[in-house]
Amino acid sequence: MTGGRPKLLKDLLAGRSLAGLAERAAATDRLARRIQTLLPVELAPHVTGANIRDRRLVVLVDGPVWAARLRFEAPALRRRLESEQEIDVDAVTVRVRRGP
Repeated sequence: MTGGRPKLLKDLLAGRSLAGLAERAAATDRLARRIQTLLPVELAPHVTGANIRDRRLVVLVDGPVWAARLRFEAPALRRRLESEQEIDVDAVTVRVRRGP
């Protein structure tokens, strides 16, 4: 918000196509599903999203306990991704998803 007024949706989407946004959402969903396949079975369902930002894999989970567990698994996850030549990232960041 600037000047106390919320931005209009059309202003937020300026220069972006709806198809481009949909493709980006689909790509992040595919990444999250791929991450889930590489994690222990009890941890995988708690991954709610994933993204790559500035050579950093950001993985979202649904609670702080699962975030701690994923931080423990992060080095092995990174090695698996690199060994399969899927994703080359410098680090893995884990965050707890807030809100619905």
